[in-house]
Amino acid sequence: MPCARAVALAPARAPCATKPRANRRRAKPLARANEGDGLREALSAAQQAPDNVTERDFSNYYKVLNSQSPEEAQEVVDAMSASGELTEGVVEAALATMQTAESKGERPEIVQALKGVFEYLLESYQRANAPAELSVIDAVVAKLNALEESDDDAKAEENVVLECVREANMDVKAFEQSLDGFLVAMEEQDAQFDAQVREMREKGVAPEQAEQIEQLVYMRANAKAQMLCIRDITQRISA
Repeated sequence: MPCARAVALAPARAPCATKPRANRRRAKPLARANEGDGLREALSAAQQAPDNVTERDFSNYYKVLNSQSPEEAQEVVDAMSASGELTEGVVEAALATMQTAESKGERPEIVQALKGVFEYLLESYQRANAPAELSVIDAVVAKLNALEESDDDAKAEENVVLECVREANMDVKAFEQSLDGFLVAMEEQDAQFDAQVREMREKGVAPEQAEQIEQLVYMRANAKAQMLCIRDITQRISA
């Protein structure tokens, strides 16, 4: 049966990043590092936390954090991406600073601003390092969502996948194998994620953290459903 309406093909941010990237998300209002002792203390404390983050990573993160506007932040991130300096360490630095601010009970506006910077860096890092197949998946999801009800049949879905795969100069069978690989990786990550969630819930979490966990659970499940749907379509094509 057609699967474009069988699962919710809404964009989702998950390990395989199936969110369409056509419209780049603008950074939320930035918290500059000179806007109060609380933010400076959070940044200083965070620098002591992650062992895998270098001083260079923190320096690059500081450039983004201290940008005058979202537009300037985007320019800084684009330059870092082009030079290869938008590393996992930069994202880890942003995460550590946000978590440190949360643990110290900093003002909500500071925590929210740090969260915005972290999410922006994470999305930019994922976009810069995404395999080519994920761009095809994004395109497929967008076009399946755009199908009219009258076109919502197996043939229309297959045409969408064929068009996107050909535009990327890929082979359907090779694309299907990549999907299988992504699904295997997601299964492994799901097991680790579920164990972490159980541990957190056993220890007890605040209502805000519980809500964030539920959002992550939904996003991961939705991303997997998208991947399975597209894999089913490729299997129909290959049959």
